[in-house]
Amino acid sequence: MISKIHNLLAEHINKNRNTYLFLFLTFVTGVSAGAFTVNGLSSMQKTELTNYFQGFLELFENQRVDSNEILRISLIDNIRFVGIMWALGVTIIGIPLIYFFIGVRGFITGFTSGFIIDLMGFKGVIFTLFSIVPKEIIIIPCIIALGVNGVNFSLNIIRNRSDRRMSKESLKTSFLAYCLTTAFFSCFMFGGILVESYITPVCIRIITSKVL
Repeated sequence: MISKIHNLLAEHINKNRNTYLFLFLTFVTGVSAGAFTVNGLSSMQKTELTNYFQGFLELFENQRVDSNEILRISLIDNIRFVGIMWALGVTIIGIPLIYFFIGVRGFITGFTSGFIIDLMGFKGVIFTLFSIVPKEIIIIPCIIALGVNGVNFSLNIIRNRSDRRMSKESLKTSFLAYCLTTAFFSCFMFGGILVESYITPVCIRIITSKVL
């Protein structure tokens, strides 16, 4: 079973490698833009963000964090994002917006990591590696895969309109495959959500008490 899933994923990535490459570059561009934006913050903005971040660390150090509440919030946020990506995939004009949202997701990651590293230096690198990277390693590939899935289905709709020989049954089959693929990668995203909810808080608590 695992071998079959691996083969299907390898075939899917190889078939769509160009789209994966462009979406990955879009994400990386967003990360770079977010990191560089940190340098453009005014002293007042940096002070406000620093106070917010220090309050965040004090919360983890002094109070018990409700992982179930983090899970609930993370589920809502990610379900909303998956819903947006799914909806964009079933519209003809959705392709540029898919690239836009993945770029924005990269910007958020880059800005968050860049600000922490700029504020804390090497300690910020350690904090980022243990608090942000673990969940992103799981979630980001899934987000890019959802983007590829959406781009492919949008292109399929365009081809269906230009080629009258394609039947409605063919489009229905493609739509079902599109929904199943979305559900498949969403399940993998859930692993990242669990890491964010139950493992990341523990890592942050350890880092704040032992390293920071």
